[in-house]
Amino acid sequence: MHMEVLRYVLPHLFAGCVAGVVAAIGVVATNLGSLRDLVLHTEGGWLAFALLTFGFVVTFGSIAIGTAIMTIADDED
Repeated sequence: MHMEVLRYVLPHLFAGCVAGVVAAIGVVATNLGSLRDLVLHTEGGWLAFALLTFGFVVTFGSIAIGTAIMTIADDED
């Protein structure tokens, strides 16, 4: 039973993490909130980008896992 759940949840986690990375790159690429300027023109800009990406990965991954778990059908359904 546990392996079935992991096989179902892990692809959703991976998709959420990829979506988080894409969203972080998109935010920086569009210079939303002058984040590209922060990343490119400050000494610790790479750290700001890494933290932004980590936050997006955790957020989007959690949303994807939560959605996957909530859509698991029960035997009574």
